[in-house]
Amino acid sequence: MNLELFEQLLSPHGQRMLALAVELHPTDKTFLPVFERVRKLGSNDLAKAAVEQAILRAKALAKFPDADRMYFTREALEQSSSLAVANHRAKRFRSFQSAGDLCCGIGGDAGALVEVVPHVVVVDRDPLKARMAAINVPMASVSVADVLTDDVPRMDAYFCDPSRRADGKRFLSIEDYHPAPRAVLDRFSDLPAAFKLAPAVPLHELAVFDGESEFISLDGELKECVLWLNGLQSARLRATALPAGETIAADDPDAMPPAGPVGRYVYDPDPSLTRSGLLSNFAIGIGASPIDETIAFLTADALHRSPFVTAYEVEEVLPFHPKRVGVWLRERNIGRVTFVKRGSTSQIDDLTKQWKLRGPEHRELLLTRAAGEPVAIVARRVGS
Repeated sequence: MNLELFEQLLSPHGQRMLALAVELHPTDKTFLPVFERVRKLGSNDLAKAAVEQAILRAKALAKFPDADRMYFTREALEQSSSLAVANHRAKRFRSFQSAGDLCCGIGGDAGALVEVVPHVVVVDRDPLKARMAAINVPMASVSVADVLTDDVPRMDAYFCDPSRRADGKRFLSIEDYHPAPRAVLDRFSDLPAAFKLAPAVPLHELAVFDGESEFISLDGELKECVLWLNGLQSARLRATALPAGETIAADDPDAMPPAGPVGRYVYDPDPSLTRSGLLSNFAIGIGASPIDETIAFLTADALHRSPFVTAYEVEEVLPFHPKRVGVWLRERNIGRVTFVKRGSTSQIDDLTKQWKLRGPEHRELLLTRAAGEPVAIVARRVGS
């Protein structure tokens, strides 16, 4: 879609076509029959734009509760943060009178900033995305500009979401982002700043910045790394688990306790802990130890409830011999298992076919390593 076509979609006629498309609940698979219905009201291009927008709105509901009134491009939606993540980030900007959302895309992050900052400026060099952002976040001031070369409105601090992909390829190195964070920092001098980075960003590239690297997960899935700079940082490393909002921070990781035998409970850590390097700090804080030097599972005899871990109460630790494990499960009427694999090469489909389990009981089966040996840990997941 280009800007001219988008303006047609915003017209009364375009809105009628969009309303019909939304009413028909299209998906990527049903695009063609819905398109055939909608194009009877207007041009092919406008019908395509209306159906595409209806599909994107449906997909966006997982990230934005008010997606049914917003506008998206497919790429911008894929790269945008969930509102829960954006709201979490926005809290650090509460002390400023003005803040910028640079490379704003469709304005998802600005929507969180306007809730806590009196004046928000959104900037994008793409006229279409900037126009969408103006509609999606009407309280913000919008500028079409290149943040590296054009004049932008005054701001006290800024958040920047550089592009991390081009021609279908995703970039991990910060140097490949556009614009590169270092270039933006040079342009805006010492303004407090935050950059959204890919969660798999090379850690050695973060080390050259004098800031805080915060790894954020949502519902157990690692979403992004945020680099906080120029006064917005409070530690060198941070892990945050949303939606609970639990966070742990330190300037350096502690030494991991030595591996110990599997205790009464095994803890599967949130990816924000492992990616940030703060798993050892968490382990020490709850009195846990790893079950193996190469595996992230922790163990302890006491139960510790936290959004940072999934806890399993251990029933049995079995040396991993597939036939023997299957016999053990069948003898106890365990007909269904939920597999959790860490450091195991076993194929779950092969085990399921081989064991042919029957019975009413259910268990979690942790296929992993303990003290250097492959094991199967039979356990029950502990509720929240």
